[in-house]
Amino acid sequence: MTRVSDVLGRNGTERAMTGLWIWVTVAYFAFFYVFQDAKEIADASLDGYLEVILLGVPSVILLGGRMWLRDTHIDPDLRPRIVGWTVGMALFFALAVYTTLFIIEPRFDAGEQWLILLMSTGFGASAGTVMGALEIRSKQRERERNQSLREAHRTERERSQLENLNHYLRHEVLNEAQKINGFANILADRSEFDDETAAHLDTVRHSSAEIAAFIQSIRTILDASNHNPDLTVVDLMDLVEREAEAVRKSNPAVTVVVEGPDTAPVLADDVLNRVFRNLLENAIEHNGGDLLLTLTVERGDDRVTARLRDDGSGIPDAKRQGLFDPPESGDHGYGLFLTHNLVEMYEGRLELGSTGPEGTEFVVQFPAATPDEQSTADASGVRAAS
Repeated sequence: MTRVSDVLGRNGTERAMTGLWIWVTVAYFAFFYVFQDAKEIADASLDGYLEVILLGVPSVILLGGRMWLRDTHIDPDLRPRIVGWTVGMALFFALAVYTTLFIIEPRFDAGEQWLILLMSTGFGASAGTVMGALEIRSKQRERERNQSLREAHRTERERSQLENLNHYLRHEVLNEAQKINGFANILADRSEFDDETAAHLDTVRHSSAEIAAFIQSIRTILDASNHNPDLTVVDLMDLVEREAEAVRKSNPAVTVVVEGPDTAPVLADDVLNRVFRNLLENAIEHNGGDLLLTLTVERGDDRVTARLRDDGSGIPDAKRQGLFDPPESGDHGYGLFLTHNLVEMYEGRLELGSTGPEGTEFVVQFPAATPDEQSTADASGVRAAS
């Protein structure tokens, strides 16, 4: 069954309110043009002027309701309720007044009858507009409260998942990674290898260090939920250049292009590099083969924006919904979830800019360091997170 909200929608509701306002306004002016005695009443006394003013009040209220709908943020499915209230109350007032007049059988001429009809219908419509606006605003606030509760529960669930994941990683994985790194260092110090073997050993050391850094990023997110993180000035340009160079060395088939200003100071900490490492690795993992990655940094007055674009095949529609949510099960899909949490920890924003057959773009924004913060950092040298 088709609902009124489906038929009207946002623009349809505004057009309906505009039509009601036009109808009331035209009826207002038509009344005084048709009935000459109404003009004489209005010209004769103060009461007549008051009748003219009162008859025009509904037109003003309906116009105000239409403008309020245009400027307010009310969900589309709630908006048609104000039309229903306006029409319903107009009909109710008109029927109630005329039923009363029929019972008492007063002697009114045609002009007076139309005046009563216009006033009762107009003020009924006005009352309906006000009541409809109050109702949909109340329901909108209730929805927003429920949404806030759902977000709070979702955040708590995500934090619980992070705690469990971190506990598992720290106890089951971190110790093993530290052992691997330690034995790799011992081998490097005690033995001499050819270039190929030395490169493999360096990869082992690097990978074990990456595991430790990954676990530390989770710990940082959890700590930030309990207190404000200790943020300092980090040069984002230097950081992305180093991450791009690391990708070029480990993935020869991938081309990484970095574009941007000489420096781009932001407020972050030593785990910021995980944001771009995760995004770069995510693009490589889901596209593979020859790939072009373009990292563009734009420096604004109060924000620094980084755009990472690949020329892959895009993200399937089924995966776009909940792209930054943690996986319900399994051990894959935490990369973007952790990256999103890291960016939010820096009071930034991560979003999917675009995706399709020609590639995917992620957009990351961070608060730019203020001149005072930059001056303080310059005294010791602006650094890049490692």
